[in-house]
Amino acid sequence: MSVLRIALAVLRNDSRSRVSAILISVGVAIGVSLVLWLASAPHALQQRADRIAWRENDNAVSQNDNRAQVVVAENKDQFDGRVISRFDVTRAHIGGFVSLPPGIHTFPEPGQILLSPALADLVRATPPEQLGDRFPGQPVDTIGEQALEYPGELVAVVGHQPGTIDGTARSGLGGNAGYAADNAEMLYLLTRIGMVVLIVPCLVLVASAARLTATRRERRLAALRLAGATPAQVIGMAAVETVVGAVLGSVIAVAAAEPLSHLTAQIPWGGGTWLAGDFTSGPLFVGFVAVVAPVLVVAAAVLGLRRVVDKPLVAAAEQSRRKISPARLLGLVVAGGVFVLGLSIATSGYGGRDRFTVVLVGLGAVGVGLVLAGPIVTSMVGRYFVARWRKPSTLLAGRRLLGDPVASFRAAAGVVVAVFAGSMALTMLPAFDNAMPVFSGPWRDSAVVAESLGRNTDAVGELRAELDRRKLDAQVVPLVGGSLRSTSDKYQSSYEAVIAPCKDAAKVLSGLTASDCAEGPAVYAPRGYQDMLHDVWFTLEQHGPDAAQATTPLPATVPIHEVGNGLQLIVIDPAVFPALATKPTGAAATTTPSTRDAVYTAVVRVMPDVSVSDNLRDIARDDTLMGDLRRATAIGLALMALLSGASAAVAAAGSVIDRRRTFGALIAAGTPVRVLARALRREVVLPVLVATLGACLAGMFVGIGLLTVARSISGHLDTLLSPWILAPAAAGFVVALAAAAACGPVLRTFSAKDYASE
Repeated sequence: MSVLRIALAVLRNDSRSRVSAILISVGVAIGVSLVLWLASAPHALQQRADRIAWRENDNAVSQNDNRAQVVVAENKDQFDGRVISRFDVTRAHIGGFVSLPPGIHTFPEPGQILLSPALADLVRATPPEQLGDRFPGQPVDTIGEQALEYPGELVAVVGHQPGTIDGTARSGLGGNAGYAADNAEMLYLLTRIGMVVLIVPCLVLVASAARLTATRRERRLAALRLAGATPAQVIGMAAVETVVGAVLGSVIAVAAAEPLSHLTAQIPWGGGTWLAGDFTSGPLFVGFVAVVAPVLVVAAAVLGLRRVVDKPLVAAAEQSRRKISPARLLGLVVAGGVFVLGLSIATSGYGGRDRFTVVLVGLGAVGVGLVLAGPIVTSMVGRYFVARWRKPSTLLAGRRLLGDPVASFRAAAGVVVAVFAGSMALTMLPAFDNAMPVFSGPWRDSAVVAESLGRNTDAVGELRAELDRRKLDAQVVPLVGGSLRSTSDKYQSSYEAVIAPCKDAAKVLSGLTASDCAEGPAVYAPRGYQDMLHDVWFTLEQHGPDAAQATTPLPATVPIHEVGNGLQLIVIDPAVFPALATKPTGAAATTTPSTRDAVYTAVVRVMPDVSVSDNLRDIARDDTLMGDLRRATAIGLALMALLSGASAAVAAAGSVIDRRRTFGALIAAGTPVRVLARALRREVVLPVLVATLGACLAGMFVGIGLLTVARSISGHLDTLLSPWILAPAAAGFVVALAAAAACGPVLRTFSAKDYASE
């Protein structure tokens, strides 16, 4: 009979072998699906980046350049907490040609607009004075999804007369694909971290499934070896038994990749979801993963047959156990060294995304190192309980942990990795949460601020007239923006300042109230600034092609009042610089919750090509980023918990099945089943209790290290530790209890007859 026929006959007639094959299929399917899913994230990011490449100024030219086709002013509006990307455009030359990107089929002429489908629906459903009037003109086309970052994005392209837009001249409206989006590096790092920390419990699950009937299969193959089977035949039978489940799981994962990509596309990131085709990988990569996964599983199964091939008598009698080498701890030390080396490379800033490779390798090595070092902890726990046992169940559990620590730790391996990843995430997340500002600027939440008036010569007057026309009760505060620069300080320190009447500025500036204002010319500064404002000059801040710089010394006789309520800008009374105060460079309008959208619309209508500051828009952007991080963490930890719980339950149940003969003998000798069940719970829970504390500590240190990498991407982050960092260890203990409970039903099926049948 051929090797193939024997292996298939075993799968056909042995129910436990079939269960093992099914679990291997499930483990491989989950592992391959996770790899394909997480590996497709960079492709999804690039797809988004390519679709919005037309918004970048990488093809900017001088307005006098013959290559100039279009002038573009990009601004961010907001409505109801949602960001609107607005592009005011005009031809650089009357009647000139303008190249267009995919998704935009018509260039809007003066009086014409293009709206994304979501924005068009929102404009139709909203009173025009709140939103629609911001985009004067007739809609002539819809912006296609090829020009949108995500479905549901709010985008407007508004056409204007040539020469009326203060923007960037470009050689076309199209862009160069291939640039990286704002949060691309962060999401790239998060997905790679997720891939590393999720693959380890996946491998543990597959290994647990493969070991479900390992002892029974080892005895069967040893018997065949003693009966004359060659090593190649024995290896071939084991490979066939394993490859059936592994290949089936790989096929299932590939078949499920398309539906899963559509499901993944519904996960929000950066303000919206994804297009269905974003989360896809190339056929070569899919084929590579689909082939490599079964090969690795089969290779692991074959490598585990060394004792069957070399010592079939020992394997048949189950007379030996592997000894635990202290060198396993050395592997954890080496993994930590690789991780530290990766941190130094990743924080160097050189090498682009490739600089993360070593730190990710180190991260994976630490996870594997914890799994390798686990049996040593298990052996130590077993030795402790054997020496200090008081009940038979404790002695039985201790002898098992001491006698075969590798098999005993197998149920805890996935839980340990999950606790490690959870502690790492809970170390990093508070730092990101704390980095999100309460508000994003010096202005009150009720203020709408245009910090530059652009080409409009009397924007303040026109804005007041527009507000009167709309019958809006809002005040307009003229602003002259600039900075105070020290001439005596060797560092030439600069302090942001604004020229405006104090009582008017108090209506729009946070941290300043009318009671802080004094009579006569004065300067109002944040607390602690008074001693710094000596020998300083005010430098006017202007924008646009006609910008001019004016530098004027601050009179030494002007009184400086300190304001300690959170003021962020220095406020200078117009009487200090009367000549500069007559030419505002910006304007701020007051609003109420009921008039906010209407006032915002009036400001944008008068100054369409001017950037408007708005705390609510910036807060919404920060909340979106933090929500993305929380969502990614929650998804990763949920998957981790499911994988670790499944691997723990399978490994615990497999441990009971593998010792069917032993338990049958103990029952035949009169040992109560409840004592055996108690011993099983102890041998599953005790290693987890000790190992998870070490994994929690390792996760904390790794999380602190990864925060240094995040700082190199997103700026300042403070390390904040809270008691919640111990929550994964507690959750791991609960998972271990649930896995131990899964052994009870299996154990209750045993009887004294199993000793004879085995």
